[in-house]
Amino acid sequence: MSRTALLAQKGMLEGHPDFAPELLRESIVTLANAADRGPQTLFAEARILFRKFLSAREVRLLVRSAGAWREWEKLNDGADEALIESLPDALADIIQFDDSIFVPVQVGSVALLVEGVTDSGPLRDNVATLSQVFRLAIASSETHCGNPDKLEAIRVFQRVANKILKSRNLQEIFLQITHEAKARLSADICGIMLLEEDALVMKRCTGNLAAETASLRMKSGQGVGGRVLETRKPCSIEDYVQSEIISRDFMSLARAERVRSALAVPLMSQEQVIGVLEVWRRKPSTFTPQHMAELATLANLASLAIENAALLDARELAAQKLEDAHTKLQQRYNVIRNSAALQESLISTLLDGGGLSEIAQCAHQHLRTAVIVLDKHLDVQACHPRTAATDGVLHTIRIGISQNRGSETRYRTISAGKLRFAFQSITAGSEQLGWAIMLDPEIENESAQLAITELCVTAALHQTKERAAARALSDKLATLTWDLLEGADHLRQLALQRAIELDAEIPAEYCVAVCRIDGLDKPDNSNVLTGGEIESRRRSVAEAPNHLPMRNIAKLSGLRGNELAIVISTCDGARPRDFVQSLVAEIMRRVPGSLVYVGLSRPCSDPMLMPAAWKDSHIALDVARQSRRTSVVGFDEVGVAGLLMGIRDGTDFREFAKETLGKLLEERSPQREILLQTLRAFFSCNCSQQAAAKELRTHQKTVAYRLDKIERMTGLRLAANEQRVLLYLALQMNDLIA
Repeated sequence: MSRTALLAQKGMLEGHPDFAPELLRESIVTLANAADRGPQTLFAEARILFRKFLSAREVRLLVRSAGAWREWEKLNDGADEALIESLPDALADIIQFDDSIFVPVQVGSVALLVEGVTDSGPLRDNVATLSQVFRLAIASSETHCGNPDKLEAIRVFQRVANKILKSRNLQEIFLQITHEAKARLSADICGIMLLEEDALVMKRCTGNLAAETASLRMKSGQGVGGRVLETRKPCSIEDYVQSEIISRDFMSLARAERVRSALAVPLMSQEQVIGVLEVWRRKPSTFTPQHMAELATLANLASLAIENAALLDARELAAQKLEDAHTKLQQRYNVIRNSAALQESLISTLLDGGGLSEIAQCAHQHLRTAVIVLDKHLDVQACHPRTAATDGVLHTIRIGISQNRGSETRYRTISAGKLRFAFQSITAGSEQLGWAIMLDPEIENESAQLAITELCVTAALHQTKERAAARALSDKLATLTWDLLEGADHLRQLALQRAIELDAEIPAEYCVAVCRIDGLDKPDNSNVLTGGEIESRRRSVAEAPNHLPMRNIAKLSGLRGNELAIVISTCDGARPRDFVQSLVAEIMRRVPGSLVYVGLSRPCSDPMLMPAAWKDSHIALDVARQSRRTSVVGFDEVGVAGLLMGIRDGTDFREFAKETLGKLLEERSPQREILLQTLRAFFSCNCSQQAAAKELRTHQKTVAYRLDKIERMTGLRLAANEQRVLLYLALQMNDLIA
């Protein structure tokens, strides 16, 4: 109804005999103005107007909600409303209650409860007239502002939608929905339950008295929510006690909460029930289709919030995965880029002719960590910075590698006390060349592994190149050595010329050593050595003389079979025996389990006499192998035993006699013959000077003088039994071939 209709009603009522014209006029104008400002203002003005107009103690404005009359001012504040239990549902007449009267405004929808009026008779017509004006004002307000109840419902949905858009916290959204549903449906309790596995679990509850309600859990078919889960349709219960459509599982909880009626609707997502939104009232009541529609709308909003949260989580998860993938790809790119830079730097150093020291320095500058390169015997080949390879660090590294080496030679990291290092084997084909070590690597494992692999590859290339060159030179020097030791005179002459071309030094004074290694091809355990492993051992033995502290006195060497021949300088007081003893220890370290024997020849100064020295060293080697006391024997220690062994090998008797008798044979005749005759008489008389003097028919002092002169010429003492035997044998051989 428009404002014109209200004013027309004003004209009609002014003629009413029981109405004060001024008061009536004021009331109509007040209600007409309030109607233009909306239902809220209209209801507030009407309540004040009726109390003033009727001189009542209190006027309570009631609206019909959830099957009962409720005070208008308490509909939306969430508080528990006092129900007017004794009021009729939809009467059209004014009714007297003690000192109060019930005045219907809109039948079954809006009414007034006027308190403090004992006799309604005189006021009945005035009250009826004013209530009619109020009804017209409500109609006018609805015409201008629409249905206030529907508008309020729209506002509720708008508030929930705004919360969904602004908040990502499902608990906050559920709290908003439960409060709005509880207030909108004039309920006492509201809860949201979500489906987990095969049961509904309470996620948010408001208005409950019992703690069990907040953790409620129900399966399909149990209670109102369980029935919704089972049927996938809304369920309304007017009275728990009398209802026959729900199970009795939660009756004890219903009594604890004092609930009597309930309404539940499903939360749907892609045609599947994902939960239930349910409200309870503590009085028997009937839920209208409008209530069900509004609760279903809130349930749909809750489902939307859940799906929105899931989408947001999925989007965040996808974004996080994408970011993680990008980070990993970036890390991989950085690793590959750094590895490529290191590889380029190392290869450039190698191509520029840099050695292992330069390669280690290049790796250190790139990795910012100490780098050490060890050979296969764990000796330092290169280190940068040089101060990193202390005795303690090397000891720890050697123990760590020894305990962790095996068939697996890839990257490994070891922590030993305060020292942490990474190591990897340097290999070329099936041959193990050494180890690359990084101390306290600060880069991640993958980068460290790629870096140390690049270092191993570069070191293997360098060592392969160096070893190829060294082996070529070593093979030439070995061939030269064997030509000098065993070749004919013309081959030795050619070998001496090649030595000059190869810058190989032939010492002015030398001795020859032969080193025999038994067990060179014997494995350390039950495994069988491969051809490559045997060759690696042979190369290691051949290189052993070049890794000793006294290596400068070893001028030539060559390995053939299991015998290593070495030409050792004896100039400047060099001690060949000390050298070969160190060599024995080094070879046994390089070839564990092997037995090493060495024979040393007598000193010599003529390069053309190397075959004789080679024969002497073999005689001494035979003695060493048959001896249980020592592994190094010099020819000067052999004596008569060496002569007897030499006889087996075809000793040159003329040369033996010449070397033993020495200057005696160079003495001029007849003095030489006198001395030889005296020596024969001395031996024939059982080394008795007195008997020899009688046989020679000369004085004993003359015999003693001649024997003393023989000792000075030969360097042998007749008082020493072994030297006396050598002199006797040399005299016999000289007489035999003379």
